[in-house]
Amino acid sequence: MQKHTSLFLYRLGSYPQLLFLQTSQQQELATQNAQLKKQVAQYSVLLQQSKSQTQDLKSVNRLNPNGIYDDFTQVVAKAILDVNFFVNNQLLIDAGSSKSIVMGAAVVNESGVIGQISNVNAANSQVALITNPDFKIYLQQSVTKSKMLAQGAGNDTLIVRYIDKNDKIQVGDILQTTGLDDVYPANVPVARVTKVFYENNGFNSALCVPVVDFRQLQYVVVLKK
Repeated sequence: MQKHTSLFLYRLGSYPQLLFLQTSQQQELATQNAQLKKQVAQYSVLLQQSKSQTQDLKSVNRLNPNGIYDDFTQVVAKAILDVNFFVNNQLLIDAGSSKSIVMGAAVVNESGVIGQISNVNAANSQVALITNPDFKIYLQQSVTKSKMLAQGAGNDTLIVRYIDKNDKIQVGDILQTTGLDDVYPANVPVARVTKVFYENNGFNSALCVPVVDFRQLQYVVVLKK
């Protein structure tokens, strides 16, 4: 009887120690489990970043088709799509003076001309889109190379005035940069003619739309001579 009593008392005395040990093990397992979950989350983020960077690199590599911009210093930037800027025919990009962006620099992508830098801050810049009424650019018809002056007209359009009647321009024609202003390389697509107005003063005019879809922009290239 005394032996059983001693064994019972021993077990009873050991119970707090066993309970403490079990609790400590559970806490340790919980900590390890939390750490594993954190590591899995970190690996998931890194994997997503890697996929995103791979896609970004592919996008960047497409920005300079056939090396057309090779004679210019190129700064790649991300487009920040903000409807408030689009309303004013402007675009915000995530590169500024810290990346040597300057006023008046050309902004393009793999499809064609987007606009020019109109305001520069340290970390970002504003771009006046080619549809901005303050924007003007000399263009040429892609086939005949006849020269003309285009101006932004808002509402995703440009207007070309004073087209000589001898310059055969028609709906569907692509208008390109001339390269004469040292702002843009030559032969970069800018706009497509959607309507021709036949005037009685010896000149015609044309309504055009940009070849670049501004609302689908991801990356742009800022060009500097």
